[in-house]
Amino acid sequence: MQNNRAAQEMLYKLFYADMYRLCQRYISDAQDTLSVVNDGFLKVFRNIAQYKPELGHFKSWLKTIMINTSIDHIRSNKKDMRLIYIDQLQEKGDEDFLTQYRWKHEELMLHLNNLPAVTRTVVNLFAFDGYTHKEIAEHLEISETTSRWHLAEARKRLRQSLQLSNPKMAKHE
Repeated sequence: MQNNRAAQEMLYKLFYADMYRLCQRYISDAQDTLSVVNDGFLKVFRNIAQYKPELGHFKSWLKTIMINTSIDHIRSNKKDMRLIYIDQLQEKGDEDFLTQYRWKHEELMLHLNNLPAVTRTVVNLFAFDGYTHKEIAEHLEISETTSRWHLAEARKRLRQSLQLSNPKMAKHE
């Protein structure tokens, strides 16, 4: 498949929409999202021989490549990264208010896109992709405490933003 254009095109069409939505969670600009998705697929096509079915589903391997490509893009644009190093903040209760309400993907994306790039990335890695704070810290080259701070900050900002757009939510708190 490495040089089979027809197979590559089929793979691209099959997974494009899911991978675009995945990358969109990390990258707010539509053009940048498209670029990251295409870069990710290029990496997949170049490294398809490295995929081993016994290690897991193909889609999981593909998602890992797309997440890593998104993180690489964010790292390469550090001017957009507003890193805040706070080593003495503790993470508040770990209840995830995002799961208490059913949000349409588009609505949630609007709120996520208003977060600073690193904060949005931490939320995506932790809440949606299941990374630990240790793994997030390694990927983003930040401390675990900073990762926890970004998650707490995201929760605070998202709660405020979501409450403004959905007054019924405020009554549940």
